[in-house]
Amino acid sequence: MLCLYLNPKQPPHRFLLRESQRPSVMTIEKTFFCLSFSLLSAALLQAVQPDYITYENKRMGTLDTPYLLRTYVPSLELDEEVLAHHSRGFSSPRYSPSNGRLSTSGSYGTIPVIPAAISVSYGPRLAFVWDTTECRLLYAWANGFLDMESHWGSPQSGRRNGNYSARLFGQVFYKAKGKPPLQINGKTHSGQVSYHGNKRIQGHPEFSYSIDGRTITVTIKPGPAAQTVEVQYVSSNESDVLHYHDPKTSFEVIESKSGSVKVLLSPNAAETYHGFKKPNIKIEQASAKVGKTLYTTYGCIACHTLDGSKNHGPTFQGLSNSKREFPSLGVVTADENYLRESITSPNAKTVPTYTPGMMPAYPLDGKQVDSLVLFIQSFK
Repeated sequence: MLCLYLNPKQPPHRFLLRESQRPSVMTIEKTFFCLSFSLLSAALLQAVQPDYITYENKRMGTLDTPYLLRTYVPSLELDEEVLAHHSRGFSSPRYSPSNGRLSTSGSYGTIPVIPAAISVSYGPRLAFVWDTTECRLLYAWANGFLDMESHWGSPQSGRRNGNYSARLFGQVFYKAKGKPPLQINGKTHSGQVSYHGNKRIQGHPEFSYSIDGRTITVTIKPGPAAQTVEVQYVSSNESDVLHYHDPKTSFEVIESKSGSVKVLLSPNAAETYHGFKKPNIKIEQASAKVGKTLYTTYGCIACHTLDGSKNHGPTFQGLSNSKREFPSLGVVTADENYLRESITSPNAKTVPTYTPGMMPAYPLDGKQVDSLVLFIQSFK
C-alpha cells in the first residue's frame, strides 16, 4: 500500500507498509490517515474528471468542450480529387463463419467509408470530419453528429446495427470539392503530405502535418453565422505566403499575414441525414402542426428562419403571397403553387442573392407537401 504521509513538522515523504512489519500505534494511525487521504483524493478526482462512459449513441460536444471521435465515417460520395491518396477496396467472396470456407456464389461489397478520419463536434453549431490521409477538411454539418449504434450497439439490447461505419445525423452544408485549396508561395498544394497528429489548444483541436519541408497546423472552428466554418492555416516557415483557392466554394479571407491565412467558408451543399433510424411520420390529415414537425425533421430549420432574419435560404416570415422578382421571369407571386414548386423542385426558381443548388429535392408525399405549405402560410 503506497501512501503519502503528511506531518506538519516534517516535509512530506512516501512510505511502504509491509506485512512483515509489526504494526505499531503510530503505523496504524498512519495507515488510517493514508486510507482516508486516498479515499478523499479519489472522490475529488471523480468530481473533477469528465465521465467518458456513455450509453448515448448520439453524443455531442459543446462550443467550449468539443468532442473528438476517431472512427469510420461515410465518404458522402466525395470526388476522386478530394480522396486522391485513398486506396480503393475490392469485393470479396462470401464465406461460412462456421467452417471458414469460401462460398462459390455471392460476394461482400465494399463499404463507402473514410477509415482515417477524425470527427469533431462543437454541438449543434458545427460538426466536421478531418481526414488524416489527405490532411484536409472533408465535410461539415449542423444540428447533429454521429450515430454510433453500429459500434456501440443499441442501449436497450446491446446489439450492434449493421457494419462498422457510423452514420451522420444532421444537415451537411459543406463538402470538399476538387484539389486541396491551400496554396504555398504561389504554388498549388502538392498533396504529398505526412500527418503528424492533433492536440488541444485551450480545449480546441489543432491538426498538424508536414508538406514540402514545412509543418502546417490547422484549426477549424464554428464561424460567426450559422452554417459557416472558420479555418486557419499556419506554416512553421514564417516567411511563407499562404493563399486559399477554392473555385467551387464561396469563402472570405478574414485574415492574411506572413506565414498564415484564415478563411470563412460558406455552404456549398445541402444534405440531411438521420442516423440509423429514419423518421417515420404518418399523416392522416395535412396541417400546419405536422408541417412544423417536418420543418425540424428534414432540416428546413437550418436555412429558413421564422422571424424574418437572414439565413442561407429565404425566411418563411411573410413569404406567402409576397412578390419575388427574377431576372428572366419578372415579378412572381409566392402563392400556393409557387410554394409547392419550391418544395418539390427547389432549383426551378432561385431567389436572387441566394446560392443556386443549395436545397435538395426531398422525397415527400402529397400530404407532407400540403402540411409544409400550410406551415409556411401561417407566418404572415
